[in-house]
Amino acid sequence: MQAEYHKRQGHTVYWDNAMEADKTIIEPEPIDFLKLPAPDRVFTHASAIRYQHNGNFKYHSATYIQVADGYWYGRCSFCVEKKREWKVRPVLAVHEELKQIHDLGFKEVFDDSGTFPMGHWLEEFLDMENPGVVMGCNMRMIDAPYRRMKKWGFRMLLFGLESANQRTLDRIHKGVIAADVRYIEEASKAGLDCHGAVMFGYPWETEEDAKHTLRVLHDLLKRGVLKTAQASFFQPHPGFQANEAHRKYVGKIYDVALSPRFWFNKIMAIRNEADFRYLVRQIKEGLKRK
Repeated sequence: MQAEYHKRQGHTVYWDNAMEADKTIIEPEPIDFLKLPAPDRVFTHASAIRYQHNGNFKYHSATYIQVADGYWYGRCSFCVEKKREWKVRPVLAVHEELKQIHDLGFKEVFDDSGTFPMGHWLEEFLDMENPGVVMGCNMRMIDAPYRRMKKWGFRMLLFGLESANQRTLDRIHKGVIAADVRYIEEASKAGLDCHGAVMFGYPWETEEDAKHTLRVLHDLLKRGVLKTAQASFFQPHPGFQANEAHRKYVGKIYDVALSPRFWFNKIMAIRNEADFRYLVRQIKEGLKRK
């Protein structure tokens, strides 16, 4: 988006080639998000194979959009968007970009905003006709019109569980309770592919706390509530050092592959060739990370 902004300002912009450039931008610049145009996906080679190796996508070619900047909740202590002003693009502008994406031949789109806008914005968005793309986005564990989202064309929702322990959720100011995992179950029942993200290594968590999060994650995967999952490790920041003894649990999420129930639900979910190919990619990725 910023590359296209500079092009429209009259600058000569190179993509992936700084040989002739007098300025190389590797971090976002402080430009008003709402002044940024949609990116030129031909100029940036968005359909190139190197941009397609991503677990967020089942259908190819695929690409990203960004509907909003900041985060409407924005109080999680670890969030890079904490306290940043929440700015949301107009529904019509987003819809126009999705039409352009479809016309370029892309089949799937993932919105990489901190979380997809809710409330009246989402209702207005769902009232507009899908131009012909499959959609995915980041999501909080909240009540949302999951069935309408599925009917519109959403496929994958990425939920940040972070931890199954209420003490940790409170300490990182997540603003949810552990029982809110029920909203992931609602999304799954609506036919959406749910992806869960957790974190290990919180300095205050005990061994049992880490095991509890792992058990909850494995249970959701075995029951097919979560189709996929990921784990990250706590990044140290002033006043807090990671619990290195819990680093081992990051890789242990893949131990769910030892469960027959997990594979039964995976196999039963196969409906077409795209589902089969997606499962094969997941297996390969899991083997690499394990």
